[in-house]
Amino acid sequence: LHPPRHCRILCLDEKTHIQALERLYPTLPVRPGWVERQEFEYLRHGTVDLFAAFDVLTGQVFAQCYQRHTNREFRHFLRALRSRDPDSRWHLIVDNAGFHKKQEVLDWCAAQRPKVTLHWLPTHGSWLNQVEIWFSILSRKCLRRASVRSTQDLRNLIHRFITTWNTHFAHPFEWTYTGKPLAVAPQHYELLAA
Repeated sequence: LHPPRHCRILCLDEKTHIQALERLYPTLPVRPGWVERQEFEYLRHGTVDLFAAFDVLTGQVFAQCYQRHTNREFRHFLRALRSRDPDSRWHLIVDNAGFHKKQEVLDWCAAQRPKVTLHWLPTHGSWLNQVEIWFSILSRKCLRRASVRSTQDLRNLIHRFITTWNTHFAHPFEWTYTGKPLAVAPQHYELLAA
């Protein structure tokens, strides 16, 4: 991928309804012959919605937590994101969520100088959005074992993870999919039907 100079390519999406769970009992750590055991009982302290932008070239993530995920929050997120780099042209890759196509969002993008261009992924193509890979990392490395006492604690945990990611682990994701399995798939379907 070789974008023009002074151009940013960002994959945007939202991870909704992240639960602020407080475990009632401590997780039992790994020991020889035993796997880690996590108590299934918890108190639920609400949810958080996370908007995130993954920079395709650097792997850096910018994200903000909100109570809801409407076009109002999305526009607020875009303005905050834009304030970090107002002098570059932007190409934003987004899915087909309704609020990504609201007139207010389109008007905001059209009014930006340098230009901000939205690119919508095809229907059922969210797996093409690289921020989804990062959401998976966030879930596995940060959220799965978390025990928090409030939505504010959850927000702080997420933002600490993002800071650590950007400081120590940020890297562009390397695409390895070639499309070849799709060429083989119809043969497998014939075998299954037989």
